[in-house]
Amino acid sequence: MLSYETFMLVRDMVRARPLEPITLKGIAHPVVPYAVEGSTDEARKAAPVISEHDTGLDLFIDTGAIDASAAERVRRTLENVVAELKLRSTAKQN
Repeated sequence: MLSYETFMLVRDMVRARPLEPITLKGIAHPVVPYAVEGSTDEARKAAPVISEHDTGLDLFIDTGAIDASAAERVRRTLENVVAELKLRSTAKQN
């Protein structure tokens, strides 16, 4: 298991996936642990994983695990997110 911060330091060396956030004593916010799944040599053979995490953003897409019907659902979800972000950006400009 790795913390997000540690994963960011070694993301070129290991393939890992985020797990459900956990609460740790002494830390005010939930922490997302990462389960190491293999080395980058193994990761290069696997389908790409899109992983982005920041304040207000927790995105993990394993393209190799998504079938055609799930791909359509993911695409619609991402389009909805983009549309919402555009609306908020436009509202802030006005």
